[in-house]
Amino acid sequence: MLLDKTKIIMYNTFIELVQHFCRSSMSEINLKRLAELTGLSKTTVSYVFNNHPGIPEQTRNRVLTLARKYNYRPNYFAQALNTGKTRTLGVLFTNALGVFMGEIMKGLEDVIYKYGYHALICTCNDDQEREKSHLEMLLHKGVDGIIAFFVTEGIRKKTSYSHWLDLKKRGIPLVFIDRYLPGENIDFVTCDDFSGTYDLVTYLISLGHRRIACLCKKDSCTSIKNRLAGYKKALADAGIEVNKDYIIFSDADDENINALTTNFLTGNDSPSAIFAVTDSLAIAIRGKIKQAGLRIPDDIALAGFGNSPESAVLPVPLTTVSQPREELGQKAAEILFNQLNSSPSGAVNQIMIKPELIIRESSGNKLIK
Repeated sequence: MLLDKTKIIMYNTFIELVQHFCRSSMSEINLKRLAELTGLSKTTVSYVFNNHPGIPEQTRNRVLTLARKYNYRPNYFAQALNTGKTRTLGVLFTNALGVFMGEIMKGLEDVIYKYGYHALICTCNDDQEREKSHLEMLLHKGVDGIIAFFVTEGIRKKTSYSHWLDLKKRGIPLVFIDRYLPGENIDFVTCDDFSGTYDLVTYLISLGHRRIACLCKKDSCTSIKNRLAGYKKALADAGIEVNKDYIIFSDADDENINALTTNFLTGNDSPSAIFAVTDSLAIAIRGKIKQAGLRIPDDIALAGFGNSPESAVLPVPLTTVSQPREELGQKAAEILFNQLNSSPSGAVNQIMIKPELIIRESSGNKLIK
């Protein structure tokens, strides 16, 4: 059973005090004495160490210079005992790979630092059991809130999200990022994957394509589901029947990529364009297109989603949808701090940020016949 937050803070404070007395030479003065040396109030000096935005840079530098000179370190655990806040946040990511996660983390860190907080970051290697273990550890550490890019399972597997629903019931500040649980009143920030895909597929249709295949990840997360829904809706609105044979579930390193055989790509009913729900899938299928003796975009158009760094430097640069990754991180952190600094109201803040269509050579720019 998880400890309540007050007990956690008291326990951590006790450990910190023991450590403090064991190394008393580390802090030669206290906050009151540091204030006297700087000629400032204790409140102003405290604001400096809490990164309060209203402190002038000259004042901040004066305090920090004297703090370094006298080896002063604020006791954050003692502050936590007084305020009930540890000034730390838990951040959970499915993995730490790629530019996508890195840019989200940059956006998060910018805001977290601005508010004078620190982040404890955990990666779950796409493993939900590891995610649950990390979550329990963060709660035992007494974090003030959680931001999560949570783990989902394959599209045909059932996954329990009871650990997140329990967190919400307990009133612990929580924000999801990039994905969400439909129908649950949990704050989130995500890219508007539906509209981004709808715009891209509509653009392909405007070039004359009516046989548009969709290469879809085997993932149950809302971002992938919404991209598939956007693909289907764009076809339907253009009066094009959705061909289930044109929807192939795969991963970049999956054998289902091999299902896109020469016959599929060059037969009588072969697609004239392929939309892949991620850039990595689009890049993976390029090899199969080449093996089939086809050229991009002359013989077949190709488009992805994500605007990865590789997409712009391919031999034929990839048409794609650009996700506002850094903005996702910034807004998620701002929403969490709004929860931390406001009285519970029951209001839910769920934001979808409009992405941008990036048109490059892979989709072609001429009407097909």
